[in-house]
Amino acid sequence: MGFLNQLLKYKNVCIQCHNCPDADALAAAYGVYTYLKLHDIKASIIYGGEWEIQKKDLLYMLNICEIPAEYVKELPDTELLLLVDGQYGQGNVYRFDAKNIAVIDHHMPFMKRTKQTFIDNSYQSCSTIVWELLKEEGYDVKANRALSIAFLYGLYTDTSSYVDLYKKNDIAMRDELRDDYPELERLKKSCMSLEDLMIAGEALHHAYFDQNKQYLLISAMHCEQSVLGIIGDMAIKVDVAKISIAYTDIDSGYQISVRSADRDYLANEVAAKLCDGIGNGGGHMDKAGGVISRDCISELYAGWEIADIIKERMEKIME
Repeated sequence: MGFLNQLLKYKNVCIQCHNCPDADALAAAYGVYTYLKLHDIKASIIYGGEWEIQKKDLLYMLNICEIPAEYVKELPDTELLLLVDGQYGQGNVYRFDAKNIAVIDHHMPFMKRTKQTFIDNSYQSCSTIVWELLKEEGYDVKANRALSIAFLYGLYTDTSSYVDLYKKNDIAMRDELRDDYPELERLKKSCMSLEDLMIAGEALHHAYFDQNKQYLLISAMHCEQSVLGIIGDMAIKVDVAKISIAYTDIDSGYQISVRSADRDYLANEVAAKLCDGIGNGGGHMDKAGGVISRDCISELYAGWEIADIIKERMEKIME
């Protein structure tokens, strides 16, 4: 018996995604929902915030995977509120008052861990955590086509189209679940909106280039990680750039995407050094990524802008 099994003592569970849920949040919620329904538990998937889901790829995902996610302004009657891909009290998670709280998340710890919290930021996606928890209970995820597609797309969007995929657990899920899914291919080809295109264009237009060190630093308005990866892929094609670093703000801090065109500066090593002591990063020689913790930099770099922190670290890395 594992983490999911302890939830069966509740007969009515609300699974809450963060506001404006992304593919990973929806997939993780659907995985837990599937397990609870299998054991005749009354379960629902909800999310709050200012807006309902509008992105076409997510609407298509909800449709083909039959994920019953519902936008609510009041918490339905429930014995347990289970948050996935977010933590209770965080800014991007609408706060519903609930007596019993549980959490499954892959971000930096924001709240105190309890027996009903599974928070581990060593995973690149929450989908991978739920996949492992289901396997722990003996559930065959591969046999569930809709759930497999959901998990793969959740991981795909949280790892810049797999190019920033580097953690062994996440790689293991992708390798075990991947198959010929036409629906997944359609999802991949519709994951960028016109707004995302505008964000990418604006970010590239205002890119900073260090002429001495020959690296590009690109600040992108809050965007999906897949879009951040696209920005990085475009930037590294500049003939004078050895390295490109694109970053965007997330609730826990900053997501970074690193690209390298110089074997003296491997992307995975640059990402790891940029995040050393203030987050975690890694990946492949030419493509990598990471997360910088807002809490960590507020202690070590009080008053600093994130761009200045990255520049200061790049000076040391490229010396």
